[in-house]
Amino acid sequence: MQKISVVLAAALPILCSGCLALAVGATGGAAGAVYVMGKLQEELTQPVSTVRKAATVGIKDLELPLLEDKGDKLTAHLESEFADGKHVWIDLDSVADSRTQITIRVGVLGDEVRSRKILAAIKAHLS
Repeated sequence: MQKISVVLAAALPILCSGCLALAVGATGGAAGAVYVMGKLQEELTQPVSTVRKAATVGIKDLELPLLEDKGDKLTAHLESEFADGKHVWIDLDSVADSRTQITIRVGVLGDEVRSRKILAAIKAHLS
């Protein structure tokens, strides 16, 4: 009985803090996009340069202005904005030679629906 209490006491803070969702999301790279704490993240099987090009075209497909576009071989950062003033941040980070972690945030608190639409527009331009 004492062992169960110790395990529950140790697990409770993790379960309540949202860390479990992050741990589950981090292990599910092939499972698709994960939305946690206002950010949509997915690991894609293309290099940063390819995803960056797809992101610029995807943003234009949605008729969003490209406010910022900077990057190098390992990272990239793009910014845009919806007509209602909600800001968009897209970050790309190299995980391996041909794998990129994409993170999309819409607005200060996040907007899952819009984030997923942006991701779909980007993925439409990845071969």
